[in-house]
Amino acid sequence: MGEIKRLPSVTIHVTVKNAEDTMKKCIDSLLKLDYPNKKIYVTEAYSTDKTYEILKQFGSKITLERVRGSAPKAHNHVFKKIKSDLIAFTDADCVVDRNWLKNLVKAFDSPNIIAAGGFCKTPKNVNNLQRLIGIELEDRFHRMPRYVNRLPTMNFCVRATAVKKIKMNESLAVTFEADWGSRLSKLGKIVYVQEAVIYHYHRSTLKNFFKQQLNYGKYVVKTPQVYIKSRKFGDYLSKPIMGLQLIVFNLFIMSLIASAFSPPMAIISSSLIVVLLILYLLDILNFSKNILDIFSYLGLFFVRTFAWTLGVLSGILEIMRGK
Repeated sequence: MGEIKRLPSVTIHVTVKNAEDTMKKCIDSLLKLDYPNKKIYVTEAYSTDKTYEILKQFGSKITLERVRGSAPKAHNHVFKKIKSDLIAFTDADCVVDRNWLKNLVKAFDSPNIIAAGGFCKTPKNVNNLQRLIGIELEDRFHRMPRYVNRLPTMNFCVRATAVKKIKMNESLAVTFEADWGSRLSKLGKIVYVQEAVIYHYHRSTLKNFFKQQLNYGKYVVKTPQVYIKSRKFGDYLSKPIMGLQLIVFNLFIMSLIASAFSPPMAIISSSLIVVLLILYLLDILNFSKNILDIFSYLGLFFVRTFAWTLGVLSGILEIMRGK
């Protein structure tokens, strides 16, 4: 895996299902990239909205193929076909900066660099929920070290030689990125590039946010080796305090249930909810000092932790049933 000294060829892969609201914005931004040696490859998973019709309007400007199944399946399908030096990824609900790809490619300045990923910003024309999600996520990206064990495929680029060797786990509809990243990192270093910017449209309703976080909880249970060995093998996007919040929340729920049978347990449950609020505030105050936003985040974090709890329980039940 030698050093890339000249402009390498890059395949940009977007896999999508039901993203009619953002699909055109995404492809338009890819076509405007300041990078000549690129190919845009889109796999469309038989959407039930107008996504496929929107994509067909781009004609020969993109390579379009329909692939049923999960995102990892679509990625693996494309891995077999690419002939470029690198493969870059973004999502259908993202808009890339004009210099995004150029800045990612610059990171491959050494033979031991296997992959690179960048910064996730939030567009300006979003609702308040998306704004709140974006502020918190941007704070996590700002704290990212130079070398990580994985980065999300909404902003990622990998050597083609690596994806030929290490495929994605098709049984994971969610958390496949963390699993894949931990395996890729054994081949070389994964670099975080702050200057490689994409704009991500986060979940726009509380219902969709809850569903997203529930799925995270469910699939984390199916990839425990990625998260619990050590921070080296963990997910740098997930702060340790988030794990503490989940633990304290579950202890609170258990003590609350127990208090129905043993009244003294109510004291413990009351103490735990105070601890949980303190953990939330310690987290929130790192990135927001706005009073209204702080109260909004308290509610949002409670919803998130509750969703994780239900997701973890769902994941455990699926494992017990052999799924």
